[in-house]
Amino acid sequence: MTKELKLRLRVLLAEKEWEQKDLVERSNLTQRAVSELYNDKTKSYTKATLNELVRVFEIDDMNELFKIVEVENEDN
Repeated sequence: MTKELKLRLRVLLAEKEWEQKDLVERSNLTQRAVSELYNDKTKSYTKATLNELVRVFEIDDMNELFKIVEVENEDN
């Protein structure tokens, strides 16, 4: 098992009672970008994307944006 950082986007949206479209409307992120973030399809995050998420969700601590999870090693 290894540990990875996972974006807490689903939790953040639920806390605000927002859907993906609400995030698109409130941010400079595209529908595609939000969908990929939401569905954990993004393997790296640009500084601009992280800054936008921090701004929109009014995050003071990056620990609110990510969680550490254990994942199965893919080479097993």
